Amino acid sequence: MPRILCLTSNPLNRAVSGAAVRAQNVFQLLARIGQVQVVLASAYEDQLSDAKSPFNGVELVDVVRFQSTGRFSIDDRWRHEFDGRFLKTAGYQALEKDVRRLQALMADHDLVWIYGLTIPNAFGLWRWPHTVLDFDDIPSCVHRTAMIQASGLLEKLREYRQVLVWRRREKFLLERFDAICSASEADRDKLRRSLGRSERLYVVPNGFARPKQEPGRRPVTPPRVGFIGTFGHQPNRDGARWFIENVWPDILQTMPHARLRLVGDRSEKETWKTSRNIDALGWVADTESEMATWSLTVVPVFVGGGTRVKTAEAFSRKCPVVSTTLGVYGYDVVNGREVLIADSSEEFASKCLRLLADPSAGVAMAEVAWQRFLKHWTWDSYADRVADIVNRVLQTKTSPYIQGELAAHGTSQP
Repeated sequence: MPRILCLTSNPLNRAVSGAAVRAQNVFQLLARIGQVQVVLASAYEDQLSDAKSPFNGVELVDVVRFQSTGRFSIDDRWRHEFDGRFLKTAGYQALEKDVRRLQALMADHDLVWIYGLTIPNAFGLWRWPHTVLDFDDIPSCVHRTAMIQASGLLEKLREYRQVLVWRRREKFLLERFDAICSASEADRDKLRRSLGRSERLYVVPNGFARPKQEPGRRPVTPPRVGFIGTFGHQPNRDGARWFIENVWPDILQTMPHARLRLVGDRSEKETWKTSRNIDALGWVADTESEMATWSLTVVPVFVGGGTRVKTAEAFSRKCPVVSTTLGVYGYDVVNGREVLIADSSEEFASKCLRLLADPSAGVAMAEVAWQRFLKHWTWDSYADRVADIVNRVLQTKTSPYIQGELAAHGTSQP
C-alpha cells in the first residue's frame, strides 16, 4: 500500500469553498489507494484554525504557517516580472525549519499530491519528484478572464501583465512536477498549448458527492433564488454583486415577493447597495435542506479558472440552474437541456423569470442534469482516474526519496 502525502491550504473540517470540496474528495479517493497523510499550509489563520483530520483514512500530520516575504528588492521585482523560475509569487513563504520538516515527510512517502501552485512556490522548492500537481485553476486563464471583464484600460493592462507573468511560470510545470492534473478537458487543452501533448497531463473533473438517496425538492412560497459560494473568493463576491445590482431588480419588478438566499462563508458580512428581499445566511452546514427550498440557483460568475463545484452541487440537488457561460465551463452541458445560460443582465433576468413562472420546466431540466450528474460528475466516478494517475507516477519512481535529492533542488533557482 503506497504512502501518499497531500498538501493543501484548504481547511479540512469544513467545505467552505469549491477548492476545499475538491481537495477533501480527492484525498478521500487517494485513501482508497494508500495511506494518506496531509500537511495543511497557509498564510491565513482562518484556514489553519481548528485543523483536524476529517475522515477515515486521512491523517493530518502537520500544519505550516507561511510568513510574509516582506518588500521585494529591485532584483526580486525584476525576476518576479520576467523570470519564470522565480518562486516568490504569493507574498509569503515557509520558514527553513518548515521546509526541512516537509522534506523529511516527503522522504517517508511514495507519492506527493499537491493542491494548487501556491504551496510549492511558498516552500521555495523547484523540483518536486514523484509529485502530482492538482492544478484546477490555471492562473493565466484566471487573469485572462479578469482582463476580458475589466472596464478600464489601466485595469485591462494590469491583468494582461499578470497573464504574461503566469504564462512564463506555467511553461516550466512539467520540469517541476511529474504529473499535472487539471479539472477539465478544456483546461488540459490550454496547458497543452504551452507544454505540448505530454502524457503527463491528466484530468480529474470537479464533481460532487452522490447523495445517499434521490434528493427531494420542497420549493417554498414566495419563491427563493439561491447563490452558493464562499464570499472570501473575489469572483463570487463580484458575481453576486453583479446579480444583485443588475438582475435582481428586474426579477423583483415582476415577482416582488421573491427572496434571494446567499449561502457561503462571509456572505453575512457583505453589504449591498440594496438589501431588498435578500437573506445572507453565511456558512450553512446542511446545504441540501436549504437548496431543496429554492426554485432555482444562479451561477453569475465571469472571472475564474477551472470549473465551479457549485454547478455540480446544484445538479446533485436537482436544483434548476441559470448560469453565465463561465459558470458551466468544463461541464458538457447544453443551454436549455441541463441549464439555462445567459451573459447579459437582461437575458439572465429573463431566464430566471422563465423558471419562476414555469416551475415544471425547471423540474424537467434539473432531472436531465441529475441523470447526467450520476453518470459523469460524482466523485466516485473519478476513482479509476485518480488510481490511474497514482499508478503511472509510481511506475516512474526508480528510487526512494532521499534528503540529498530534495536539498539539491531546494532553491528557487534550479
